[in-house]
Amino acid sequence: MPDAKQNVQFLGSITRDQIHLKLQDASHDAPKKTMSHLKQAEVVINGSSLPAVVDRSNESIKHGIQPASSKWRHNQTLSLRIRKQILKFLDAEKDISVLKGTLKPGDIIHYIFDRDSTMNVSQNLYELLPRTSPLKNKHFQTCAIVGNSGVLLNSGCGQEIDTHSFVIRCNLAPVQEYARDVGLKTDLVTMNPSVIQRAFEDLVNATWREKLLQRLHGLNGSILWIPAFMARGGKERVEWVNALILKHHVNVRTAYPSLRLLHAVRG
Repeated sequence: MPDAKQNVQFLGSITRDQIHLKLQDASHDAPKKTMSHLKQAEVVINGSSLPAVVDRSNESIKHGIQPASSKWRHNQTLSLRIRKQILKFLDAEKDISVLKGTLKPGDIIHYIFDRDSTMNVSQNLYELLPRTSPLKNKHFQTCAIVGNSGVLLNSGCGQEIDTHSFVIRCNLAPVQEYARDVGLKTDLVTMNPSVIQRAFEDLVNATWREKLLQRLHGLNGSILWIPAFMARGGKERVEWVNALILKHHVNVRTAYPSLRLLHAVRG
């Protein structure tokens, strides 16, 4: 992982019962101007200002200083209003994955970024499509979204991250060797196809295939979220991973974001 210049952890959720947002900065070395701006940042909701950013240095974490978000109170009316607005563009429960009943082997799909290019739904992909949404009827009180840039190195945030009811991680980032800083709990992890090239040398030999396999086994039933329909360059890598999962009976719940979700991401 790269050296940490600024440890920032975004922990957020909008749930039926709670709106909870924390932005944590755990840096001693961040530029003074940046730190000043962070301390002054606010979120304005319904005409009132709420403190959204707290200086969470490593020292404050060690001494257990409580974030300002602990003073927040739930606004159910606003929560429902935000939920309805989001549902106009995206339904997380439905759009988190294409379902088995909506596609069949051989179906043609146009890539989101390469509209002139198409892919055929393979047998392996079809077999790994979920029958029902992995998030069907699921709501969580708190959610931690943990990136993979290395900014949490030496932060000591791992224990706090693991207290959240749903933890999302990015791009198969390693956790075991950095557990103190990033935690271990994983409920959903993303895997852009390019990760196979950058982190696993395109599986050029058995050693790299074994490294990927061990990482997948470590997910232990988590949702593996693979954007298979974004760009044509990722097709082979998606198929390699699919084949590996099926061959070794890896205990993961695969999910492939819907075209509507991918269009929303593209904008």
